[in-house]
Formats: sequence, structure tokens, C-alpha cells
Amino acid sequence: MLKPMFLGTALAVALSCQAIAGPLQDKAAEAEAALDAGKGGEAISLMREALFDVWSKATISIPTALFVMAPADGFGIYKPRGDAAFGADEPLRIYLEPVGFDWKQQDGLFTSLLTVDFDLASPDGKVLAGQKGFGRFDFKSHVPNTEYMANLTLNVSGAPAGDYVLELTVNDEFSGNSAKVRMPFSIK
Repeated sequence: MLKPMFLGTALAVALSCQAIAGPLQDKAAEAEAALDAGKGGEAISLMREALFDVWSKATISIPTALFVMAPADGFGIYKPRGDAAFGADEPLRIYLEPVGFDWKQQDGLFTSLLTVDFDLASPDGKVLAGQKGFGRFDFKSHVPNTEYMANLTLNVSGAPAGDYVLELTVNDEFSGNSAKVRMPFSIK
């Protein structure tokens, strides 16, 4: 009895995925045809439209979050730390690349608003310190950028030597969605 229900559910999921993938496949085929016709700029524009379509359906996530040596100069322009062991008075410098957040058009520009909360916890999850609204990133652009980065600096001076976990919550203020990142580190 369960087998037909499972097959029916699988078929419904497959058809649903096919319906979603169709417009993206169509856009990719158009881009490929433009590229074959020697129209590279048009092909890139078509793929960018497809990326915007995917972005608008995704929810915020943080695929890249890492400790860095200094604040990044721009998207992908950073020097990662070799480890996550910090000196007693050394600040934590964090580089984030959030994706899938909402853009709104205001005054002829696209605007995004992300806020960041943090919790500093012991490895067993006991929260030792934290702050809501620690970071605020209000970005305006003529296009809804997909290459977006954020620098954060957290001063943990006075914390005793040991192991910790930094949990960042990045809030998309326009959609109401959030993404969490856990970053273990130690203080020497």
C-alpha cells in the first residue's frame, strides 16, 4: 500500500522540480545560443537574469564566513587567517558573503538591509556574552548585487584563554529571514 503513495509523491516532486528548472534551463539555452552567435555580453546578461531569478526565490544563507587577517578591501579580496587561535588582546576579524537576501527598490535604487547579532559561547553551548544589532549593513546600488560582502570586528579583550564558539545571526530585515554561522575559535 505504501509503494503507490511513495511513487505518487516522488512523481509530484519530480514534476515540481521540472517546472522550477524549466525557466532556468530555457534561460541557459538562450545564453548558450547567444554565446554561440558571438554575443558574449548578451549571454552574460541572460545568465545574470537567471541568477537574479534564483536569488529572488532563495532565502538568506552565508556560504562563506571566515576569520581574516584584516578587513577585506572588497568581495573576495581578503587574506584568511591560517588558524582560529587568537592572542589575548587580538580582535576577531570576520569576513562574510551573504546570499539570497531581499532587495527593495527605493528612490530609483536597489536597497538591502542586513543586521548581525552575535553570541559568544563555550564549546558546550553556554552563552557567555552577546549583542543584538551588533552589525548593520545598509547597501544601495543601481542593480541588486550578488557579490556582497561584510566585514565585522569583535573585541574579546579580557576573555580568559580557552575555546569558544562565535555564533553570528545575519538578519535580512526586508524578508524577516535569518541565517546562522557558527565559528569555533580559541584564545591563547
